[in-house]
Amino acid sequence: MLEVAEVIEFVRIWERVRSGLYSWPVTDAACLLLGLVEEEGLCHVQDWIISYGRTMVRRIVRDPDSLADLAGDAGNARAGWFDEFIIEAHIIVSGTWPFGHDPDGPEDLFGERVDLGDPAAVRRLFPRLAAFRRDHPELGRAELR
Repeated sequence: MLEVAEVIEFVRIWERVRSGLYSWPVTDAACLLLGLVEEEGLCHVQDWIISYGRTMVRRIVRDPDSLADLAGDAGNARAGWFDEFIIEAHIIVSGTWPFGHDPDGPEDLFGERVDLGDPAAVRRLFPRLAAFRRDHPELGRAELR
């Protein structure tokens, strides 16, 4: 069983990693993989990526197109399991809400946003995800709403 300090440190690290994923390139890649992503659900997608471990997170931060590697598990990308677990664990052991990156919305995303309606830009910046979308037209429009 983890000690209180270990749970708090785990949550602190999780939140730091999540804030590193709070970028336009990663968000654009998530929209290409999943179609419509609700702004409120973006943290679930980030948590899903984190659940794959440090190596995958680093790869996706460095090359968001590598999110295509997780396409086989995209059905779990919107699950709220991790966020709920992280918050509840922190509250149970500390009695307080976890301190972490608390963005106000898309205006807090860092990096350059891609026009996902521009097929040439998508193919150039996200070639694997563009190919994935060609095979999955049922995903509809790729956007953050």
